[in-house]
Amino acid sequence: MPPIALDPHSPLPPQQQLCRLLQQAIQQGQLAAGSKMASIRALAAQLGISRYAVLAAYEELAGMGLLNPRHGSGYYVRANPTPPRQARPAHLDQVLDVALLIRGLVEPNNLLKCGSGALPKEWLQGLDLHRHLRSVAARPGANVYCYGSALGYAPLRDVLQQRLARRGIDCSAEQILLTAGSTHSLELLIRCCCATGDTVLVEAPGYYNLFSLLHLSGMAMQAVPRQADGPDLDALESLLRGGLRPRLFFMQSLLHNPTGSSLSWSKAHRLLRLAENYDFTIVDDDIYSDFATDQAPRLANLDGLQRVVYLSGFSKTISSDLRVGYIAAAAPLLQTLARVKLMISITTSEFIEQAIYQVLTHGHYERHLTQLRKRVADGQDSMRQLLSTCGWHTFAAATQGMFIWCRHPAGKDSLLLAQEAAAAGFWFAPGSAFDPDHQPSAWLRFNVAYDTLELRAWLSTI
Repeated sequence: MPPIALDPHSPLPPQQQLCRLLQQAIQQGQLAAGSKMASIRALAAQLGISRYAVLAAYEELAGMGLLNPRHGSGYYVRANPTPPRQARPAHLDQVLDVALLIRGLVEPNNLLKCGSGALPKEWLQGLDLHRHLRSVAARPGANVYCYGSALGYAPLRDVLQQRLARRGIDCSAEQILLTAGSTHSLELLIRCCCATGDTVLVEAPGYYNLFSLLHLSGMAMQAVPRQADGPDLDALESLLRGGLRPRLFFMQSLLHNPTGSSLSWSKAHRLLRLAENYDFTIVDDDIYSDFATDQAPRLANLDGLQRVVYLSGFSKTISSDLRVGYIAAAAPLLQTLARVKLMISITTSEFIEQAIYQVLTHGHYERHLTQLRKRVADGQDSMRQLLSTCGWHTFAAATQGMFIWCRHPAGKDSLLLAQEAAAAGFWFAPGSAFDPDHQPSAWLRFNVAYDTLELRAWLSTI
């Protein structure tokens, strides 16, 4: 590899500088076709930048058709580089940044996922999923080769109807649609309820993959600040009185990602009045529902699925990979969603849905939840004490669930912190990823399940 030197005074971030230099070297023949690139770790150490920055540059070059990634081996210069890509819409840059962020989370690497949105697999293995999957596969009626039904596996929807009833959400099994996880649920709703150019409300901070889906669909996002007891309804009402007419409001009532905060009863009632008065629908993503009590404030409990669409699933408590989620909605909307689902994905996997059904009915799931809640609560206490000792400022005085949203005592940019953390072996999503406009942020999301001696040592140095 030819000598590479980054300019510390350049306004471009290291990954963009590196990408341009390597692109030039490949196109000028300084890097031979078929040659292996330096490892991410080695090049990061050589240049004094984060491994994330090197990975970002390599992935960008792979997208240009200049590098060929080989799983477990590294990156290689393509023998026959594909022609340069046509210019892409500007908004895709943000989407691709988020996709790269997610890839760093889900693909194998040596980073401890301290900012992950999921629990460690060791916390979930008590359910013995392998046994349930084998049991379902051995049944004569297991649907391994054929399509499932449009709404999803009927016995599982019956169980979900009963679970929702315990939360005070009154609906029939015919008002429940099974999906391939919460992201699939969000995509269905965007396609079904919105048209390009429509305005939708989102929380700030909020779920970064939702922002990317909305960008790709051409939605106009209006941010509503998140407070410790829910959305800032004074700010929302001011927008509505000023003439804003949103189609949907995407939010999380309980155990909000990334702040961990939950909606108060008073705000729940007021928000529903605003939705009625200004004719918009609330999409309540309750993916962390099983970490909260059945009595916790849920908008669908108060509304009866008139102005509220309810989403949830099992990626956080059973498996991130099995991808089973569900939507509960008013019957007319639900039927439209089912038709859109048929066009997008035909059906979801009935085999996997049967496995989830077995876990819920024969897998000691409630006992599993009791143990998870206890471990998460203990993690909250331990992590809060650690962060307080280190001088970090937390968003909410007390939260439940797996997240703590906090900022460095000196207000340091969380993107720089995330890069420093990656160099030290820890994965964090910077606060800017949780902002609809990707504005710089001092806030960082911690997952309370990853309180290790190594993390404690690193926190004491920054």
